[in-house]
Amino acid sequence: MKKFLRKKYLKIRSEIKDKELKDQKIYNIVLENKQIKKASTILIYVSLKNEVDTYNLIKYFLKFKKVAVPKIENNVMNFYYINSLNDLKIGSFNVLEPTNNKIVTELNNTVCITPGIAFTKDGKRLGYGKGFYDKYFKNHNVYKIGLCYRECLVDNLVIDDNDQKVDEVIYY
Repeated sequence: MKKFLRKKYLKIRSEIKDKELKDQKIYNIVLENKQIKKASTILIYVSLKNEVDTYNLIKYFLKFKKVAVPKIENNVMNFYYINSLNDLKIGSFNVLEPTNNKIVTELNNTVCITPGIAFTKDGKRLGYGKGFYDKYFKNHNVYKIGLCYRECLVDNLVIDDNDQKVDEVIYY
């Protein structure tokens, strides 16, 4: 079922009209979010072409907060601090990853901006199927915000014991 839903919502996401406008609206909503405003550290994914764009968010956050992005090593995801987008290179799954080894160990006052293919309003998340974020969230207590397009906001998702919900979903 999840495989079918992934395929369905990846296709829907690839056909979204006005992606730039929606990305800008989501960007604005994120910057006004009270959890984001309070946070001193932002964990954030580096977006791929059909995902909600995070490049402008990363550039903005780098001016005001500590920013860390994920890196997969030995089948485990951790977050590493970056000082600029120049600190990234192509890594696992063709995703930009940090080149340094400044791993995040302190998670007080931290928000994680989380990718997903589809979300429910109450925070259920359909990820890419590798479980990296679910495993991370099981072992690290952070406030989690999912980003998605309205077209990928669904009424319900069947989740299993390993699936971790996000605390909030921002969509447009």
